[in-house]
Amino acid sequence: MGDKNSIEEKAKEALTQINEKKYDTSMKNNGVSKVIKIGMAFSGKDVAIESEVE
Repeated sequence: MGDKNSIEEKAKEALTQINEKKYDTSMKNNGVSKVIKIGMAFSGKDVAIESEVE
């Protein structure tokens, strides 16, 4: 079973990667005005989710 703190860190890392690699740029360039970014990690039945709305 995974450590809850570990999967929470992985979810934060996923959200950081979304921001660093600017995955939302093409959506914004095509007129999307509201973007919901979600970083998720899981281990067995434990899940951690980080999100932000722009």
